[in-house]
Amino acid sequence: MFSFFRKKGPDGQEVLTQTAPLTQPGSTPETRPGSSVPPSESGPATAAPSSVPNDHHYDLSQLSIEVSSSSDSISPAEEQAAMMHANGQLAAAAKILLLDKPNFAGKRRLESWMMLFELLQQHNQREAYEALGLDFVLEFEKTPPTWREQNTVSDKKPTASGYFALSGKLSIENIDKSIQTFYQLHKNNDLLRVDLTKITAIDTISAAEILAALQQSHKKPNSLQLIGSAKFIEILRSHIEVGRRQPAEAPFWLLLIELHQVLGLQEEFENIAIDYAITFEVSPPSWDPRQAPKSAAQIASDEAQAKAEIHEAEQEKNRLIGSISNDKPEMLARLNELVRVHANPVIDLNAIERIDFDSAGQMLNLAMDWLQQGKQVRFVNVNPLVHTLLRVMSITEMVSVELRK
Repeated sequence: MFSFFRKKGPDGQEVLTQTAPLTQPGSTPETRPGSSVPPSESGPATAAPSSVPNDHHYDLSQLSIEVSSSSDSISPAEEQAAMMHANGQLAAAAKILLLDKPNFAGKRRLESWMMLFELLQQHNQREAYEALGLDFVLEFEKTPPTWREQNTVSDKKPTASGYFALSGKLSIENIDKSIQTFYQLHKNNDLLRVDLTKITAIDTISAAEILAALQQSHKKPNSLQLIGSAKFIEILRSHIEVGRRQPAEAPFWLLLIELHQVLGLQEEFENIAIDYAITFEVSPPSWDPRQAPKSAAQIASDEAQAKAEIHEAEQEKNRLIGSISNDKPEMLARLNELVRVHANPVIDLNAIERIDFDSAGQMLNLAMDWLQQGKQVRFVNVNPLVHTLLRVMSITEMVSVELRK
């Protein structure tokens, strides 16, 4: 009998290589140069046969059996399925792997299994997915990937919310452009969040313009949410004084009153309105009954939630979602921008279902540029189909690509 051991061949592939024949019990040991065999009691030792009969003669030194690791190669079926998927032919890609199943089943070739799971998931073939899961358990003795529920469309239209920020020193030179942006955003959103945290100063004209914009919002009651108003309120208070009747200060007073109405602080609104009436000897502004009154604690809670949602929305802008394809050139542009602004970019592709072939070619060119720039780019949470496509395109040689867990 012969013993085989694994070693690396010249091309880096694993091979099984034969060692010397094992000596059978009672057989004559092989005579090596420089060695001797003690004579037996019956007479001188005889030389071992130098050959075996011709009908059993094999050049075993030339025997090598290639053992391909599934992580080092892509099967023809996997490559074809990845290309079909890249072209948007999900059913055809799934059929290719299903027909190839007899070739990879029983060989613990995880790549083919995971690609087939992903295809059935994206093609919404749950029954076939679960049947495949039973076969997966038998082969790998572990839990198969969990079916991901499809997003259901709600009958209720989601609330559209927008974000608008005022910043710096607000003056006659810059306020008009900001107010026009405010009007447009307010018109297009059910709820507009107005960020006041970055305002450092304000003049009379700007106060009057913002006041008019806030009063215009009464046509859509409760359609504004102010964020970071405390600092801005203090800036406005620095411009006024009870009993000091200066016409140029009236816009600061009225804007301060309006801010409390938008915030929902009815008691504070009424107190400031009375001080304004005393100072200018006019009737105080009235509370709009359509405006929902709120407590300070409720305002603080709503503001914290709004800040969290704004931050999440900013993060969402950096996510790549859906398909990277020729009809969505902005996706590759966003990907390139994400790489540009980070020294060691980690790009989450969890929400990317597909990359078409042309886009993969463009991505290859980008990857070459990133490599020349010294960028160590990582793609994480990549689905098995996209992962195989990136391997086929050799992008994995320039970018670290990690499969979705």
